[in-house]
Amino acid sequence: MPVTTPTVIQSDSIISPDGHFRVSAGPGAGKTYWLVEHIKNVLQHSGNLGKSKKIACITYTNIAADTIVRRLDFVAERVEVSTIHAFLYKHVIKPYATFIAAEYELNVGKMDGHDDHFPSGKKIKYWLDNHPNRTTLASPYTYNQLVQRPNNFAALKNWLESISYQLTSQGIFIVADNSKAVHITNGSTTRLAKQACLDKLDTALLGYKKIYWKDGILHHEDVLFFAHKLITRFPFILTILKAKFPYFFIDEFQDTNPIQADILRLLGDTLVNVGIIGDKAQSIYKFQGADMKQFDDFKLPALKDFMIADNRRSTNSIIDVLNSVRSDIFQKPVRQEQGTRPIIYVGDMTAAVTAVKSICGTSPIATLSRDNITANTMKRQLNTSTPSSNLIDDIFDLDGDSKRRKTVVYTINAIELARQKRFKEAIKEISKNFREITDKGVRKKIAFLKLSLLLSEYEAYKSQPLLTFFQLLKQHINPSLSRVTGGKPQIFYTAFTYEQLAVCVSIQDDNSLNRTIHKAKGDEFDNVVVILKEEANLTFLLNPSLLTTEEHRIFYVGISRTRERLFISVPTLDTSKETKLRHWFDIVRL
Repeated sequence: MPVTTPTVIQSDSIISPDGHFRVSAGPGAGKTYWLVEHIKNVLQHSGNLGKSKKIACITYTNIAADTIVRRLDFVAERVEVSTIHAFLYKHVIKPYATFIAAEYELNVGKMDGHDDHFPSGKKIKYWLDNHPNRTTLASPYTYNQLVQRPNNFAALKNWLESISYQLTSQGIFIVADNSKAVHITNGSTTRLAKQACLDKLDTALLGYKKIYWKDGILHHEDVLFFAHKLITRFPFILTILKAKFPYFFIDEFQDTNPIQADILRLLGDTLVNVGIIGDKAQSIYKFQGADMKQFDDFKLPALKDFMIADNRRSTNSIIDVLNSVRSDIFQKPVRQEQGTRPIIYVGDMTAAVTAVKSICGTSPIATLSRDNITANTMKRQLNTSTPSSNLIDDIFDLDGDSKRRKTVVYTINAIELARQKRFKEAIKEISKNFREITDKGVRKKIAFLKLSLLLSEYEAYKSQPLLTFFQLLKQHINPSLSRVTGGKPQIFYTAFTYEQLAVCVSIQDDNSLNRTIHKAKGDEFDNVVVILKEEANLTFLLNPSLLTTEEHRIFYVGISRTRERLFISVPTLDTSKETKLRHWFDIVRL
């Protein structure tokens, strides 16, 4: 679909407070600054707000939401800033879910927010036991073979964890990614067959979801599903939203998925003023359903297109690198400071960071990695060996005691959140161990006391085998937990330390200096080291294709986070590639 040639503006340009708009802007362009100033302009000059109506400002992460709230300062009470999931849960799901609760067997009384989807072994077995196609399952995928063979069951869990929703012209359908129905262990691959197994099971995916909904458990994707169902079936909800929020502004729109975009389109069709801001080259959340095409394809009547081509963040040397890998926006430096040449370090990543520290001195250094384990390894400066697989996933595969493994994982997650001073989330996570306590106040108090105790003992167990940590949990969290007595669980609990599992924890909205690139999105740092795990990752510099290759966009986002100094760490580099790279980088072999 052709896109209108945009009007070029600057980050301090003022546009009309009314009407639909789309703003395209590269990294460091001042998108957030422009959005905050536009919100202030609307608050000052709009005739549609009155005394009680608000502006809805939707962001992709809680970190971005907090940044906007801080910059809005004293006018923040006139703006509701949140993620799309939080907004829809508060204004659509909570007040109106009862309208469709019976149809979807949703226990509204038990609903308490939304979370990631972690398939429950007990619920999977219940689903299979009651599946309408159970009797048609044949060897090697009979009910018993799926449930009793660990590799089959692990592959089935991976498949169910991939459940998402697909928007078509006929409505929203629940789907699972067949490519995820795989389990790899000790070099052996187990893959569930499509025709003989998955095609028979996916006819009842809705039934699988209902098992969770009966307990009031909503996953993030369920919020979008129910919100879309409610809005399309009960249009008066849109009327109410318009009455409350005559303006909807959506930052980082390139990271929306088709269902989110359709909800926003429906809002725009009700005469709400909708504005979207984003950058196609920074669309990096395909694994969460984001579709880069949504940014160009989003259409509303009389929508006006704008572009900010400035880069207010980085030095000229860094902007030269950014411009070398994309062709749709050529950024102009605002600071006009040449800065130091970026450096590529070839060799061990720890040695690279040590070299960077010698250059930057006391100035903070951010390390940005492609995967969570590498990021956490850099964060903890792990003394023991870095795990080669995700141990959080492994414990779910190897420990057949559901209650025991969940207690371990919930508690490790809580401790690591608390160590980042995210105590509210930490309390919520460790509270999952005390769900049998119905009084929320009492449950929260107990969770706080237990978490405080575990944090006080941290130095004693962090480097010890996981079994030591588990014994502490059995003593203080739940004495009824089964002991680890033998077999694969005992091997696992004695082979790995608490720290090794902790580096596998994935924390949403990580605000440390050692993060994944995805979690650094929307942030900036004076000094950045982008950690590449293999030489092939340099393709994003040598043969860039940002608009067609997400991996290239991910590393582009990584190098664009820096203000002053950029470093890249790569384990090896063929000398034939040096000539092109030396045009923008100094190359140092360690």
